[in-house]
Amino acid sequence: MKPSRRHFLKLAGAAGLGLANSSIAKTKARGHDAGTAANKVTVDHAVATLEDGSTLATPFWRIESSKEGPSLLLLAAQHGNEIHGAEVARRMKDACAQHMVAGSVWLIPMANLPAIRVRRHSVDLGPEQPGRFSQGHNMQQAWPGNPDGNNTQRIAYSLDQAVVRHCSHAVDMHCWNQFWAAETLATIGHAPSQPLGQATTTRFISYRPVSQPAGKVTSLTQLMHHRGAGAIAMELSGQYQMQHRQVQIGLSSMLNIAKLLGMIPGEPERLEGPQVERTRENSHEVLAPCAGIFMPALQKGTTATLVPDDFVEEGQPLGHVIKEGDLATVPVLAPVAGYLWQLNACHGQLCDASLPAQHPYAAEGDQLALIVTC
Repeated sequence: MKPSRRHFLKLAGAAGLGLANSSIAKTKARGHDAGTAANKVTVDHAVATLEDGSTLATPFWRIESSKEGPSLLLLAAQHGNEIHGAEVARRMKDACAQHMVAGSVWLIPMANLPAIRVRRHSVDLGPEQPGRFSQGHNMQQAWPGNPDGNNTQRIAYSLDQAVVRHCSHAVDMHCWNQFWAAETLATIGHAPSQPLGQATTTRFISYRPVSQPAGKVTSLTQLMHHRGAGAIAMELSGQYQMQHRQVQIGLSSMLNIAKLLGMIPGEPERLEGPQVERTRENSHEVLAPCAGIFMPALQKGTTATLVPDDFVEEGQPLGHVIKEGDLATVPVLAPVAGYLWQLNACHGQLCDASLPAQHPYAAEGDQLALIVTC
């Protein structure tokens, strides 16, 4: 039987839908959800004073058990176009309200409200500008924040003071473009962090050594590592729109980490098939054989299109190119067996901001796919 995670994700999705509909306890803060639950759920706010003297209150959930234990943070939507983590946080809140037996969970579903409101990676970007064009407002580079800095730094500071500094473990949940599969960005050489990555349910995982901040401005994971806390980052697949499959991956990963830390009963649920470490050595590029428009193939025996994360066999059709010169149909075949990390071209690495960068026209030699062997 070929490796497949669809059965696993179907089960996780069913669990997620059930959790999403479960009731939780009334909160003691500025809002509440109806119903009853075993653990106390609080809605609170991290309040930042902005440069013009106004304030911005970023809401977060805190769920507390009656027993001491780890304090686990999920921080989502540091970038305004990376939104899957918001729904992951909501479902995680319901799960922990019902099932958490130790410790506390802190959930920030919308960390960067100004960027979310303009629906862009960072608040200072214009149309079709990718994140790297931001001038000082990339929240990922703003930690631990600055109460006297720009507005993004002030918001990060308020989140650090209200939430982050209280947490022993953290997951920084991002989303990259839809042509790349979800991946855990795990840490090696740091005892509190290394097990977290191995508990996630992304098909792909990559490891990087723990790094010390080069200066005062750091990422969230670097800040947590500097403080001796455990932290990893995750990249789910797709931006701007919610995809249920990606929310399932995020939720099952968070539940597994909570189980690993002894916060929720039970053993972590493992993937069907391997979690694949992506390295330069086991990554195989598939290039466009000619110029034209690329059409992905169907999954074997189905009417569904291949997508990143799918397993393909050597010689299996990945799709075809409609050749621009003579309109010939030119097949594109998998050169090796493995898991699709990329499918379809992402031109100029601008797929988080530009529709032309997502266009299926490929020049000869453009990368159409990346297959990772295991």
